[in-house]
Amino acid sequence: MVIGWFVMSEKKTGRERVIRNIETVDEAIKAEKDVEVGYHNAIEENVLLWLATEEDIIESYTKLVKDSESRRIKTTLTKIIDDSRNHILILTSIRKSFDKIASDEHRHAKMLEDLRTEFKK
Repeated sequence: MVIGWFVMSEKKTGRERVIRNIETVDEAIKAEKDVEVGYHNAIEENVLLWLATEEDIIESYTKLVKDSESRRIKTTLTKIIDDSRNHILILTSIRKSFDKIASDEHRHAKMLEDLRTEFKK
């Protein structure tokens, strides 16, 4: 089954292929660009939303800690706040890693474009 550029067909290893075999430089360039657009943008958007959620949790729970007189509530919320701060660090690292991959994909597309005339010989 072909869905735009992507194809779902069984490979000999048992895993279904995500894209069909790349046979031309134009297909290679498209694959590199599609990875950046199709995956990086979606991941970036979701990681940013997750980061905002963690920040909102920290802000809300910090206020609850200040407003509460219960030691148990303060202890529990403080642990969650600490976890959320750690999640922000992790998500920021993940975001940087995905940015590196997207940068590589962009560079790969440019490298392939530079080879376009070589492929046609």
